[in-house]
Amino acid sequence: MLNNDKKHIGYIKDGINIDHIPCGNAWYIIKILDLQNKHNQSGVGLNLPSKKIGLKDLIKIENLVLTKDEIDAISLFCVDAHISVIKDYQVTQKINVKLPKTIQNIVICPNFRCVSRQYVSKFITSKNRQSKVCLTCHYCEQVFPLENIKNYNI
Repeated sequence: MLNNDKKHIGYIKDGINIDHIPCGNAWYIIKILDLQNKHNQSGVGLNLPSKKIGLKDLIKIENLVLTKDEIDAISLFCVDAHISVIKDYQVTQKINVKLPKTIQNIVICPNFRCVSRQYVSKFITSKNRQSKVCLTCHYCEQVFPLENIKNYNI
C-alpha cells in the first residue's frame, strides 16, 4: 500500500498505465481512446529510455477501463506493450498486448478501388520477417505494411 506522503503526479489511484509503447505511437493511442475529448486526467511520456526497446512512450490515464475492442485497436500500434490496471494505487492486472488475428473499422484500405471504403473495413494481421505489422485487406486481399498506411478511422 502506498503511503500518502509518497503520492505525486506519477501515481494514479484508479485507471490504467500503458507502458512500452513504441516511440512516437502514443499519439495513435490518444486518438483511439479519444483522450482529447475526455475529462480523465492523463499523463503522457514521450521518448523515454527503455532497456527493452531503446526509446518508448508511456500513457497513464486516471479512471478508465478499457474494452476488448480498445485493447485490440491499441495492439495494432503497440504490439508487446504492457497495460497495467490500477486500483487503489496497486497494480491488480497486467495485460500483455498481442496483435489480434483481425481488426475492423480502424484502418482505411489504401486501395482506392477497394469495396471496403463503402463498408466497415476488415484486415487480417500478421508480422513480416522484420517483425513489422502487416495488414491484409479482407476484401481486396492486398497486403500493406502498417507503416505505409496513412488513413485511419480514429
